[in-house]
Amino acid sequence: MSSETSERADLLDAVVGATRQLAGQGIRFSQAVADRHGLALTDVYALEQLASLGRATAGQIAELTGLTTGAATRMIDRLEQSGFIRRASDPVDRRRVILEPIAERVEEVGAQYAALRTATRRAIERYTDDQLQLIADYLERSLAVSQAQTTDLGATPAGAAADSSSTAPLGGVASGRLVFVSGAPFVTLRADASLGSLYRAQFRGAIPKVRVREGTVTVRYGKRSWFEWRAQIAGQLIEASAHWRDDRADIALNSQVPWAIELRGGVSRLTGDLARLQLSSLEAAGGVSKVDLNLPAPRAVVPIRLSGGAHDLALHRPTGTALRLRIRGGANKVTVDGEQVHGKGDVVFEGDGPIHPAGEVGYETKGFATTADRYEIELSGGANRLTVDTR
Repeated sequence: MSSETSERADLLDAVVGATRQLAGQGIRFSQAVADRHGLALTDVYALEQLASLGRATAGQIAELTGLTTGAATRMIDRLEQSGFIRRASDPVDRRRVILEPIAERVEEVGAQYAALRTATRRAIERYTDDQLQLIADYLERSLAVSQAQTTDLGATPAGAAADSSSTAPLGGVASGRLVFVSGAPFVTLRADASLGSLYRAQFRGAIPKVRVREGTVTVRYGKRSWFEWRAQIAGQLIEASAHWRDDRADIALNSQVPWAIELRGGVSRLTGDLARLQLSSLEAAGGVSKVDLNLPAPRAVVPIRLSGGAHDLALHRPTGTALRLRIRGGANKVTVDGEQVHGKGDVVFEGDGPIHPAGEVGYETKGFATTADRYEIELSGGANRLTVDTR
C-alpha cells in the first residue's frame, strides 16, 4: 500500500470515527439536558411532541412515545409534578382530560437546544457556500448509510414480500380519520369515489402497523431515533428523514365520507390529489419537510394546522375559495395567489392593507369573514417557503 493510499485510509477512518463520536455526543447531550431538569429522555421527547401539538390526550402521548398506558401515565404524573404540563378538562367532552404544556418551563428545556444550534452555526460560519454544500452532502449520505444498516439489522426474511397492502370495509362508517402516530416518510394521498372499501393503502420499504377502529385508520411506523437531528446548511434542510427514499405509503381514501387527516410525529414528504375528497381537517405536528397538495372545495370551515416548522409547502385550492393564513414564528418567502406576503411576523394583511398588529405573518382573502365555506390555515414554528394558490 502506497503512503498516499495509507494516508487517505487514515483520513477516512478519522472522519467515520468522528461521525460516530458526534452521534454518541448527541445522545449524551440530550441526556444531560434531561438530567439538568430532573427528567428522563422519554420525558424530554414527550415535552417536544406536546409543545408541537399544543395540547394532547394521554393516549396520544402514549402513542407518540411508544410507551404502555401505565408507563405513559407515570411519565405524565412526573411532568405535572415538575411543573412542565398541566391537566385540563376538554371543553367539548368534560370527561376527557387534556394535557397542556406550560410554555415557560418547556422553553427552559428548549433553551439548551437553541444554545447548541447557535454554537454549531457559529462554528461552521467560516466555511464557504461550496464547503457547506459538501458538508450537507456528506451528512445526507451518512444518514442514508446509517438507515440502510439499521434496516439490515431487522431485515425482512429472504423470500418475504417487500411491499404490503392494507384495506378495510366501509360498512356503516359515516366519517373517516387517518392518523400517522409516529411520523411518516413519503406519503401520497388521493381520493377515490369508486373505492368499495373505507381505504386502500400500499406500503413499500418499511411496513407500518395499521389498526382500524370505528372509521379511524391508525398507522404506526417503527420507533425512530428520539432526537432527530436537523440543520439548515447552505439553504438545504438536512434531517434524519432525508434517507427515507424507499419508504413510501400510497393511500386511497373513500371520497363518499368526510375525512380528518392527522400526522403527529412529523412528515418528510406529503403529496397528493384530494380535490374530490370531503376534507374536514388536516393537521401535521413535529415539522414537515415538503408538502404539495391539491385541496378540495371546502364544505364548511376546514382547519389546516401545521406545527413544528416547515421547509417547502405548496397548497392548491379551487378558484374563488376563501382562506385565512396565519404564520407564527416568522417566514422567509410566502406567496398567496401570486402576491408575496412580506414580513417577519409583525402584521396581518387583507388584500393590500393591514388589519391589525398580530405578532404573525398572515393573509385573508376579501370577504373571508362572511364566507361559510373556507380554509383556515395556521403554521407555527416558522416557514422557509410557502405557496398557496388556485389550480
